[in-house]
Amino acid sequence: MPTKKIAIYRTDLLPHRMNPGKETKVRALLAAWRKAAVAEAAFQWRLVFTEGRPNKRHKAKLSEQAIGAAYQQMVRWQVVGQIESWLSNRSNEFRDLVNGSSLDPAVKHQIHFINRWLAWFDPKPLKMKDGAEIPEEVRRLARTIFRRLLNRHRKPNFSRASMVIDQRCIALAPASRASTHPLWARLSTLDKGRRIEVPLATYDHFERRQGKRALSVQVMEREGQIVFGVMTDVAEDFAASREAYRPRCEALALDIGLKTLFATNQGDLLGRGWLERLQQIDRKLTKLAAYRQAHGLKVRSPRYRRYVEGLRGFVRSEVGRVLNRLVETHAPAEIVIERIAFRNQALTRRLNRLLTLIGKREIARKLQDLNERFGITTTEVPAAYSSQEDSACGYVDTRNRPRQEAFCCRWCGHKRHADVNAARNLLARRSGKTTDLRRPKQAILVELVRRFNERFTRPKGGPADPRLSNPYFRQWKAQVTLTEPC
Repeated sequence: MPTKKIAIYRTDLLPHRMNPGKETKVRALLAAWRKAAVAEAAFQWRLVFTEGRPNKRHKAKLSEQAIGAAYQQMVRWQVVGQIESWLSNRSNEFRDLVNGSSLDPAVKHQIHFINRWLAWFDPKPLKMKDGAEIPEEVRRLARTIFRRLLNRHRKPNFSRASMVIDQRCIALAPASRASTHPLWARLSTLDKGRRIEVPLATYDHFERRQGKRALSVQVMEREGQIVFGVMTDVAEDFAASREAYRPRCEALALDIGLKTLFATNQGDLLGRGWLERLQQIDRKLTKLAAYRQAHGLKVRSPRYRRYVEGLRGFVRSEVGRVLNRLVETHAPAEIVIERIAFRNQALTRRLNRLLTLIGKREIARKLQDLNERFGITTTEVPAAYSSQEDSACGYVDTRNRPRQEAFCCRWCGHKRHADVNAARNLLARRSGKTTDLRRPKQAILVELVRRFNERFTRPKGGPADPRLSNPYFRQWKAQVTLTEPC
């Protein structure tokens, strides 16, 4: 039986060359779309809390005269798709939270069943595969856990949503007579029966894009400007690139930081100048936020959003540039990466929070692109104590890192750049007990200490043994002093 081909889409943002009259009509359509999306989202969230999940076939009681039946259906499908994606992410967090709990295995199994079917709020009775009905107290516990996750995250905001318009209301075609604009979009507006022709400006990267153009087009607002997102199915092109890709190393580990964006286990230090650029953006955001707060205004404003978009664009381009260079240089079959959390004391809490959200999304997006394009797999490992552990002998000590970039092991004297040493530790964590992302930091520390003490069973002797003054080895010190003099 032939396997079903999975589409892989890439979106190119094309600016328009509309006159003011046409742009006014497009903006009116976008405003109506967003208003309908907000109302549709409210209806679908009611379905989530009353029937258990959103439903594309349940039509909200909205007036279709303002936007039209076809556009209303597109809005509904877009809203339901985003809510389902959001719920899927919460379902993954729910699973990890339950796995890390101390609940009874039988209760865990029942809760996982509820989570598997996204039935946290489903009012109907739930039966396991063996026919046993899940008790109400277990379902109540599942709802409590899920509400806790809901409080951690913002729901999707559709007040600034983009439009995803299918072929019923938009069509792309090459220019028939115009020479300055080779691509045009024929778009239906709120004026029934009247379409407008929108000239689009292309660029070399878009024209070189191989693949099949999708029938749907995104229309969005970026920094106050209307842009058209043309989607291309690149599955066949990526299949050819995966076939031609020849790895030259088994795995490449990446240590993520802000002083150096990426450090590898092979000694690469890439993105070393980007902290200064982040500090420039941080000063702008801090100054703007302080000014607006002093005048009793909300911090978020069009100018603030432009700064955030500039930060997002900078992170996206820097991450893409560095990872492309690493793939070109080393051609790994696998990338080992730590759980991403951008933090730096040289930046404010505001920018650290933005960087954590933006950086995690952009790195995950680029790693997915590398997997689809070249077949490079990604393994995520915990980063706990990787900056304090010596990659040569395994000794873990806070004093191993006397300075930001220097690493000097107090046990064996091994010296290396601190970020490169951390990347080597991440590579070693591909296998073993330290690969479990759900393990708490204390459990990882206990494992590292146990492993080191098994390797070095006898003390060095006298005050030269750094374990005697290392709080991580407190239990070892107590055992040693009871058995033999140091």
